[in-house]
Amino acid sequence: MVSRRHFTLAMPAASMAMLAKPRPAGAQPAFPSRPIRIVVANAPGGTDDLISRRVADKMAGELRQPVVVENRGGGTTTIGAYSVVRSAPDGYTIFCMTSSAVVQTVLRKNLPYRLADFTPLVGAGGFPMALTLSARTNVHSVDDLRKLAQAGDGVTFASGGVGTMAHLTATRFLSELQGKGTHVSYRNNPEGLQALSGGYTQMMFPSVSEVVGLRKEGYVRVLAVTSPTRTSNLPDIPTMQELGFAGINTALWHGFMAPAGLPEPVTAFLSHAISQALRDQAFLEHFTPLGFQADIRSGDVLQQYLNGEAARWGKVISDNNIQVTD
Repeated sequence: MVSRRHFTLAMPAASMAMLAKPRPAGAQPAFPSRPIRIVVANAPGGTDDLISRRVADKMAGELRQPVVVENRGGGTTTIGAYSVVRSAPDGYTIFCMTSSAVVQTVLRKNLPYRLADFTPLVGAGGFPMALTLSARTNVHSVDDLRKLAQAGDGVTFASGGVGTMAHLTATRFLSELQGKGTHVSYRNNPEGLQALSGGYTQMMFPSVSEVVGLRKEGYVRVLAVTSPTRTSNLPDIPTMQELGFAGINTALWHGFMAPAGLPEPVTAFLSHAISQALRDQAFLEHFTPLGFQADIRSGDVLQQYLNGEAARWGKVISDNNIQVTD
């Protein structure tokens, strides 16, 4: 995995001039001349949806054009992702790519697109995950969980779908515990959390932003978070590294992409606009208390990160013989 690199993304002067320069009558209008859409490959209300809407609002004000969010859920992000790949590389279609969307490119062998079919714009950052148990279990520590995982049929764990971060993180964690478990796949994380809260499953790795309220209400028990340091919204919960599991460092991260073949001036223009939106103080004040950890990456660094994540989770998929029907 590449190291983090924070940067101030400057729009090249030549590119800015090319886009902003007045055009003669009959010439192609300056970009953007019509609404831009951000495709979110999940239902409304998820972290990718919420982040995209905040980014869209900020971009619209800066660009003086509407920036709309279009939810195209289904197929564990593949329906929305494919709709972007098939769009014209003209800058009017952006994709909010999540960790799960990257995983699908190595999990599904017959997928009609790959990472190379996208132009990376900006990496945004994301939410750490939380090792979460149903409050109806008698498990109160990692040692208790290890005993449960090594006995009988092991642990029943929930996720929002095959190949999601919740699924793969739990699989890898059980391997480190030298235990086993039964995966119960739901349509999305909220459904998985509902099952966990009701005691229908025993364990899950949702984002930290999703469990604070459920923990406060007594429905779930949180043992650890996957971030390098403790989070502001769960300050009393240790990290996985503190508990001896440094390799369990997953995050529900988000990045913005466009179809492959996007012209360089438009790539630079959009990257700058998105970066500015992510750095906006109101954006940070809203998401940081929810556990969001900003990690803005330029397009080239984002591409390296995506390739590393594909290789990392591809190994977990291969080692555990995880398959999905295309």
